Amino acid sequence: MIKLRKPAGMTLAEILIAVFVLSIGILSALMFFTSAMIATETARDMTEATTHAEYTLEEMKTRSSLANITGTNWVSWASGASLNTLPSETVTVTFVNASADPLDITVTVGWTKKGRSNNVALRTEMHK
Repeated sequence: MIKLRKPAGMTLAEILIAVFVLSIGILSALMFFTSAMIATETARDMTEATTHAEYTLEEMKTRSSLANITGTNWVSWASGASLNTLPSETVTVTFVNASADPLDITVTVGWTKKGRSNNVALRTEMHK
């Protein structure tokens, strides 16, 4: 009896399936890296905005009185301190009751990137 040998090469269908599976794997990896880059950029912006809000609150702690804190124009102070480094960045400071002790303060840093508005808000109370 004669045994037929199986061909040693791959068929065209097997090669096409292998290329398809490989391309799915490569595209998945590229999408992962793209998503990771976007997430990293967003995290960097949020960290920078949080740092600007913390810097503003630290500056408030150096003021001698609560009246000095409420009487300061924090928007122009932030601009003068070069805190506006994010795209269209704004720093706003709000007080629940400007004459209260403790003073309830909210510092909000907002920015717009790629047509999307973002903001970070930090809230604290200060005593003098």
